[in-house]
Amino acid sequence: MRFRDKRQEISDKKTCSPKPRFRAGLLLSIVFLLVPCHLSLVASAEAARIEYHEGLPVVFLSGTPYELGYQHGTLLRNKVRSAVQCVLGYFRQYLKIPLVSPWVVNWWLDTSWKSATPFIPPDALEELRGLSEGSGVALQELYRLHAIPDRTYSCSSFAAWGEATTGGRLIHMRNLDWSTQAGIQDFPVVFVVHPDGKQAFVNVGWAGFIGVLTGINEQELSIGQIGAKTLDTTPRGEPMVFLMRQVLEEAQGLEAASAIIVNGRRTIGTNYVLADAKARRAVVVETTSRHARIFEANDPAERIVRYARPMADIVFRADTAVDPSIRNQQFASGGNPTRPGLEDPTGSAYEVRYLGQAAGLAAHYGALNSETARQIAQAVAPASNIQSVVVAWPYLWVANAQGRRPAAKSTYHFFNIEQLLQSPS
Repeated sequence: MRFRDKRQEISDKKTCSPKPRFRAGLLLSIVFLLVPCHLSLVASAEAARIEYHEGLPVVFLSGTPYELGYQHGTLLRNKVRSAVQCVLGYFRQYLKIPLVSPWVVNWWLDTSWKSATPFIPPDALEELRGLSEGSGVALQELYRLHAIPDRTYSCSSFAAWGEATTGGRLIHMRNLDWSTQAGIQDFPVVFVVHPDGKQAFVNVGWAGFIGVLTGINEQELSIGQIGAKTLDTTPRGEPMVFLMRQVLEEAQGLEAASAIIVNGRRTIGTNYVLADAKARRAVVVETTSRHARIFEANDPAERIVRYARPMADIVFRADTAVDPSIRNQQFASGGNPTRPGLEDPTGSAYEVRYLGQAAGLAAHYGALNSETARQIAQAVAPASNIQSVVVAWPYLWVANAQGRRPAAKSTYHFFNIEQLLQSPS
């Protein structure tokens, strides 16, 4: 294991972090070394490592689900504790009602998690158990954190290739827009994961979180999503962040990836952008709990929708659905499922995120590359933009919000995905 230097340790201490318990930590270390039954846990932690890329943690994990979680919790113990405390603390204060607000938020998240639990992959539950034991964070608190993404937010994403890009190379951009007030942007991590018996992948995420919102696997398949608020939801399904992780762990191409989403037991409205760098092709999958529709580039079904902007060799979305049956269930972009007929989209999610992407893609058509992709990301990024990622296999650019500064307007960190995914020694 590569231990962080003192300067990095100091930078990890946020105002909401618990005070370090040096005596307890020392005692725990001694117990682990002296008691034989814990030798396997020590070996598991030693199999992982952490590096810092201009201050951004890159964590390499490998092994069984429990080992992945335990390594994560051990390497990032302080960060995991602080991230969980900050994010859940933000939600618990949201109602501004002393004593009552924390109880209501806990009940809300606990109820959601309980409903979803029968549909969550057993490996994910085991990994969360390992994360809890490695970090010292209560398992129920981790459950609550992982119940949040199925609740709310919006984003933007596009993929372009062929005639649209320089040299025909596939470019995939995604902006994740949520809330800088929750503080999750203070705990970014790039995870490089080699799960036993599954495909290796890169998860661009945060300390304490094992689900996927942005990722790339060893088959050159990348995925991003856009929350699309809809009437057609259910808590009884597989949370979106685990469905996306399943895509990375199992799918080797667009057809398989799309099938996982279409055939999955979905919970909420989401527009997915799936890109295959090998095939130089991408698709959009629009979904609600019960409906799903796959869109190709310049899809004929888009050309007959007056508010859509289809393009050759490009797919892109904000939260507005193009499929009529899905749009008819949407609250997103000014939709109203209680009224007959389809509403034209309104608001910044459509006017800035969707039309802004359309304008940028059209302006750079034929010359799209990683640089112009970042320019488009910056142009459509709202104040709530907490993460911005550009993939041009084998290269990856990752930006995270800096305080209240949107991610797309902050520093992008550059990585070589093939080098990251090299088999662990």
